[in-house]
Amino acid sequence: MHYNIRVRRWVAWWFFVGIICGGIALANIFGRDLTGAQEKVLLLIGALHWVLGGIVCWAFDSVQIRETPPEPPLEKVVQPLSETEWHPASDFLLPGRRRSILPASVALSRRPRRSAPDSLPRSAARPLR
Repeated sequence: MHYNIRVRRWVAWWFFVGIICGGIALANIFGRDLTGAQEKVLLLIGALHWVLGGIVCWAFDSVQIRETPPEPPLEKVVQPLSETEWHPASDFLLPGRRRSILPASVALSRRPRRSAPDSLPRSAARPLR
């Protein structure tokens, strides 16, 4: 099971400032000859920093842990390989005067040839080449 954890940027900054200030406080406690009251004040300030940060994070819902929803299974769509896409001729005309998008030389060469009407005799029709 996977979880998404969302942490706001200011929470990360609060955490890193707390770590750095805690390290400085510990260096002062161990490195200097502090009185018991001074040590308690330093530890109290550090504890208040972490408690206040936790309360603010909880109040603003700044850290969210959510379960990742399962991905829906992908259905394979089978399409025939020989399928040809057809468009009406009006798809290739510009709006307004309905001029062809293609140059005239190409548009005329692609125009289907007319067959002879059935009412004319066979001799009047053009011979097919």
